[in-house]
Amino acid sequence: MTNLAANLLNFTPISLEEMDRVKLLDRIDTKYVFNQDMLENYMLAIVGQYKILSIDGKLVHPYETLYYDTPDYSLYRMHHNGRQNRFKLRFRKYLNSNISFFEIKKKTNTHRTIKKRVSVEDILETLNDPLKEFIANHTPDTTRTYVPSLRVYFNRITLVNIFANERLTIDTDLRYTINGHEKCIEKMVIAEVKQEKHNVSPFQQLMLKKRLRGNYISKYCMGVVCLIREVKKNNFKRKLITLNKLGYDLL
Repeated sequence: MTNLAANLLNFTPISLEEMDRVKLLDRIDTKYVFNQDMLENYMLAIVGQYKILSIDGKLVHPYETLYYDTPDYSLYRMHHNGRQNRFKLRFRKYLNSNISFFEIKKKTNTHRTIKKRVSVEDILETLNDPLKEFIANHTPDTTRTYVPSLRVYFNRITLVNIFANERLTIDTDLRYTINGHEKCIEKMVIAEVKQEKHNVSPFQQLMLKKRLRGNYISKYCMGVVCLIREVKKNNFKRKLITLNKLGYDLL
């Protein structure tokens, strides 16, 4: 057992059914990126303030996500160009529980994240008619063609604040694949605080103490930048250069 695995046992477990009371499908997100070498100490610092999701005794959960975009990556470009009202399309599979959803993840001009999702049996390589109708009902453009654009794998630790309506997700072991190409980003941790409204967050207080600022490049955009050469990436370059200086080799 690793030191991190042992430290996770210090958290009080919470079941998937209990955690679903804190769905936070309409929320404020704040992301942080740091090296995995720091994760053990950060987890120790917040024990007693969060519970940890446990599924069949497992505390680290593998995820598989398949994003959809237009052939010219228009959804990626909306984020790259700073469009305030934008959205992403994805299938997400929770491998430990074998539960899958198709999701529309919107970012509003008030910096809120709003998710619409529908349960599906599994990830699909082609959108069927009900999902096309779901997209048409919840997005402003009903004429676009969407195709698989990026597959993402990662492991997630999910924590729930004991004292406030907040989730904290810790993602590691990030791996991207598309069209036979693969990119693994080793040692990177992406932590995301998810709140209904701005509240005092033990993890955000810890990040402030460690002088770590929020970093708002999405996992999807980072993967597209890594694997799709022809897309524009100028507006992400400052963040990517900062991450490269930390040793992640994204450009």
